[in-house]
Amino acid sequence: MIWPRLAWPRFTWPRGAGEAVLAFAVATTVLYLLSAQNSAVLRELETASLDLRFRLRGVKPAEPETVIVLVDDRSLATLGRWPLTRRLFAKAVRLLDDAGARVIGFDLLFAESEQPMPEKVRNAARAVANDVTDPQLRSALERLADNDPDGAFAKAIWTSGRVLLPLAFSFVGPDEEAPAQMSDQVYLKFDASVNEPIFPLQPHSAVLPVPVLAEAAAGIGHVSMAYDRDGEPRYDYLALPLSGDFVPSMAVRAAAAYLGVPWGEVGLALGDGVRLGDILIPTDPAMRLVVNYRGPRGTILRYSFLDLIEGRVPAGTFRGRIVLIGASFIGSPDSNPGPFGNTPVTGTERLANIIDSILARDFIREIPPPWPGLVIGLVAALGLGTGALAALLPIRFVALWGAVPIVGWFAGTQIAFDHGLWLPLVNPMLALGTATATVLLFRYALVDRERRGIQGAFRHYLAPDLVDALAAHPERLQLGGETRVLTIMFADIRGFTAIAETFKSNPQGLSRLINRGFLSPMTALIMARNGTIDKYMGDCVMAFWNAPLDDPFHADHACDSALAMLRELDHVNRELEAEAKAESRTSHRLRIGVGINTGECVVGNMGSDERFAYTAMGDAVNLASRLEGQTKTYGVANIIGEATREAAPSWAALELDLITVQGKREAVRIYTLLGDAELAQSPVFQELAATHAGALSRYRGQDWDGAEAALARCRKLSPELGPVYDLYAERVAHLRTRPPGPDWDGIFVALSK
Repeated sequence: MIWPRLAWPRFTWPRGAGEAVLAFAVATTVLYLLSAQNSAVLRELETASLDLRFRLRGVKPAEPETVIVLVDDRSLATLGRWPLTRRLFAKAVRLLDDAGARVIGFDLLFAESEQPMPEKVRNAARAVANDVTDPQLRSALERLADNDPDGAFAKAIWTSGRVLLPLAFSFVGPDEEAPAQMSDQVYLKFDASVNEPIFPLQPHSAVLPVPVLAEAAAGIGHVSMAYDRDGEPRYDYLALPLSGDFVPSMAVRAAAAYLGVPWGEVGLALGDGVRLGDILIPTDPAMRLVVNYRGPRGTILRYSFLDLIEGRVPAGTFRGRIVLIGASFIGSPDSNPGPFGNTPVTGTERLANIIDSILARDFIREIPPPWPGLVIGLVAALGLGTGALAALLPIRFVALWGAVPIVGWFAGTQIAFDHGLWLPLVNPMLALGTATATVLLFRYALVDRERRGIQGAFRHYLAPDLVDALAAHPERLQLGGETRVLTIMFADIRGFTAIAETFKSNPQGLSRLINRGFLSPMTALIMARNGTIDKYMGDCVMAFWNAPLDDPFHADHACDSALAMLRELDHVNRELEAEAKAESRTSHRLRIGVGINTGECVVGNMGSDERFAYTAMGDAVNLASRLEGQTKTYGVANIIGEATREAAPSWAALELDLITVQGKREAVRIYTLLGDAELAQSPVFQELAATHAGALSRYRGQDWDGAEAALARCRKLSPELGPVYDLYAERVAHLRTRPPGPDWDGIFVALSK
């Protein structure tokens, strides 16, 4: 049984599909690998890019709700050395209360008691004072007994009812139970969570203000900083776990107090964020909020503690505002780098920036690892587009195009950052850069190998622009031969044998003359007009048009080339003559004959498996060669065939004859080019063309007298065609004595090539 042969459909990848798939695969793979390894170097690059985005965004004016008061060097110089007595802080609280401050927050940890005198001494002074009759001594003893700065500070805090104090965490040592004062300072309300929380930072114990101060405060929040890998405090932990509870940050306590949200109504959604009334503060799963710095140091309004104590702050400055009291003096450790330049930012300013962004609802959300599918999808799509367009663009533009998605991603991340979204920058850019480099290597090693082969094969035959076009579209080239209508040119040096004879002892000189005076300039002119150089045959050039690329004006370009070559030859001859005269040697004036014909040919790579050339073959080629040879017979510089004349009718051309050349039986009408379309429309040429056509008509009609008269008029109109008219005059004289008979068709049989 003979089974039928199945013809499976052949699948062909669209152009660029391979590069697109490769770029897609590389971009997604590299992105996944980079994000999975959690490299410290890449993280530092990413955080550095975040600083750059802050600077590109510029300074954001801070809201007026927050004011900073700092114990600075001026304060210490006047009020005493650090730490200042708490009586001064008590005075500051009373002054701020009188000024109408809504919230007073201390960024100073009062973890140790301030007792200038031991308690026993104070108790003794109090007992003695009751028995002393001297009023001055009694007053002094009473002041000594009442010398309790902590008590005075606690009284001011309690009286105010709007003071918040900080606590700190210890991350070393054994775990300890939270102090009793913490019971009502932790989060009391929990909301439903979407994300699973993580807690990379686990405090072991808490360091609170001294009990008398902690009990007097309206609230307590932690001021622990979340440092990134580069050592900068980029986050604020809105909640940290301690003994099963979750401690809020000072920023949350201050914002809640300012907004009037009772602490019991502040909702904590572990892994998602914190809700203050209608404000949702978003966090990552570790309960971290990215600090949205408003600007460099000094962006948020601040005053010296000394000016507050001495009453030099303008009235109304603190009314209805959050006032944060901290310290910033030489030697103070509470300062860290910020994103706006090298000037460090104090911890109090950092805290003020966080509060300001909460009240303004202006947050920066970071996409946590693993990155959401949207980011990966965007990078993959950019990689896909990079690969597809890289296959379609010239290779010199591929690297430039490869930078477009990278720059686009950078611009996109900046736009997203300006709208509060921290998109990853470094890893996607590395992934896209790797994808672009891979596509470049792939194209160079595999895809462009065919392009380079085509460029190498045709760079000697075609103009560079045509070579690039052919290499970009190799499908236009059918190797092995194809049938096309071509316009073929042969250009040969006249009298080359005699010229070569004079260079018998100097063949190098002959080579230089031919190359410089003929081959090089003529080749440049042909290629500049979309011609293809077929071959050089000693003193002859063969070229053709309309292959390997389509040229709808191939006949016109060939005619233009022929006239340009004749003009250029006059220029070359003048240069050669001047050089020969300067060197006192004989000058060789070059003359050429050009034959042009149009017709159907086979063109392609012809030859053996080991050696081949791109060439054209066919009867039209042979006729073009014969026409070049006939330029000697008619004494003209060029002859074009009838098909060429039909394909380029606008040129100024005159019919020469109706002949049969060697190797052909059919007669062909031949013409000579005199000029371009402008000349063809001139009255002088039209008169010549009419007189010339009349001479040929009388000649073929055997009107010998009329032919001679017309030829005489033609000589006057065009002396340069004198050899043509002399040739016809000889024929007329010959045919007068030997009439051809009534059946004569006027065809001339060429006996020479």
